[in-house]
Amino acid sequence: MTRDPHVGDELTDDALQDEIEMVGELVVAASASKGPLTNEEIDDVLGVKHGHPTRRERSRQAREWRTQDA
Repeated sequence: MTRDPHVGDELTDDALQDEIEMVGELVVAASASKGPLTNEEIDDVLGVKHGHPTRRERSRQAREWRTQDA
């Protein structure tokens, strides 16, 4: 997180953080694989399933719930 000395509040980029986490998960999965990941394996790593929320959607929902509770 970056602090703006003029504002004093923490500045965050939740979308960027989600992207960084997804890339990290793909790197770990690719490193453990004996060959290139298939599209299905990539979808599994990213939590992409038809009819189910993606990891990014779950993260967004969690942030919204935390904001509502605050």
